[in-house]
Amino acid sequence: MLSRRIKSLFSDSIYYGVGIFLMKGISLIMLPVYTHYLTPNDYGRLEVLVVFANVISIFLGFGLVEALYRFVGLAKKDQEQKKQAGQCLLLAFVIGVFALVIFLLFSTKVAALLPEGISHDEVLLMGIALAVGSVLNVPLAWLRFTGRARLFFTVTMVKVVLQVLLTFYGFTQGWGIISVLASTAISTVVVAIYLGHLQAKETGLHFSVASLKDILKYGWPIFVAGIASFALAGMDRWLLAEYFGADDVALYAIAMKFALVPILLIQPFTLWWYPKRFSVLSEQNGLKVNAHFAMIGASLAVVMCGGLGLVGPTLITWLTPESYHGAASILPLLLLCTLLKLIAELLNLGCYVDKSSYTQMHINVFSSVVGAVLLMIWVPSYFIDGAIYALVIAYAVRLLLFYVISQRRLKLPYQYGYLSSALGFAFIATYLGQYIEVAL
Repeated sequence: MLSRRIKSLFSDSIYYGVGIFLMKGISLIMLPVYTHYLTPNDYGRLEVLVVFANVISIFLGFGLVEALYRFVGLAKKDQEQKKQAGQCLLLAFVIGVFALVIFLLFSTKVAALLPEGISHDEVLLMGIALAVGSVLNVPLAWLRFTGRARLFFTVTMVKVVLQVLLTFYGFTQGWGIISVLASTAISTVVVAIYLGHLQAKETGLHFSVASLKDILKYGWPIFVAGIASFALAGMDRWLLAEYFGADDVALYAIAMKFALVPILLIQPFTLWWYPKRFSVLSEQNGLKVNAHFAMIGASLAVVMCGGLGLVGPTLITWLTPESYHGAASILPLLLLCTLLKLIAELLNLGCYVDKSSYTQMHINVFSSVVGAVLLMIWVPSYFIDGAIYALVIAYAVRLLLFYVISQRRLKLPYQYGYLSSALGFAFIATYLGQYIEVAL
């Protein structure tokens, strides 16, 4: 059974890996182009919009992807799986339409609340992408659950190619960050129409008061935890923009882009494993299999962070103008934040097995409060250093709580040998990366 899963991992991971890296890593891939066509001030303004979009996407997602994995994964019959997935899709449609109306009516007022002179058109384009993207997430999760990695790869490639071509065209017309926002909105709409129609044909759009209550009950704590996590995934840049301006945010944002690369690189594994780990629990040796693959994922995360620590500083020097090169020195601690985040999400199964998700909500809220308090105290006085140290402490608290509570709820027989070796490699690689950057 284990060997079959490993074969499935490698075959599907190629498609998931390339597709998700290009779709979510497009801002990194296009980094030399962005820094060529956008001034540091424009890039900082774009980053403020990205942070705002991340917060809104949590509202619109409402934990539906996690609910789909949980309820569809535990459903015994094929028809029941389709019914649960159809209910998630219907709820996503309702949320998406509501969000689109809100952005159409109030984008001007929203723009006035944002820092750095964000315009009405920029907020509206971002809102269209967010509203439609909230619908798109459910069919993408359905593709992953049903194991259609090739189709997942195809549609993500279509989205990426369309987005890149439209962005280049907009830049050549002098549209600035509007180019990025418009291309994202158009490509999201095209792919969402296709995949939404595809899933609707397969699962239908189902409505059941009892099942929808279960989905909402499960998704609500994830939603609350997601909102709280803004302190760990956006509040840092928001405060830097508020106190120091868009130009300063740009430097920090460049380092953050590279620090998030391991999250993209490990997604072939997580996209394959997360939908399966609940159903694996009911199989023979389910606890052992879960522990085995969780440790594989954690070791991969450490190696990937170490690899970025080695080559990241050099890449920053090569790919960006000199005014951004200072990002190399702050990359290691941001990579540590990424590592703590990834390990916590790989070793937290015990917190997700109950019908409610209040445990993970409480953990995320508590660690986010710790991060928010430290950010508000340290950023005004210590600038980027204050932001980074606040995040490291908050993510460390989050990892500790997830691991301890998860093991109390569902004790998995983890083996830590590979993880220890990977940590040693990561430390040495990151040290060498800083040494090479200074030598250059």
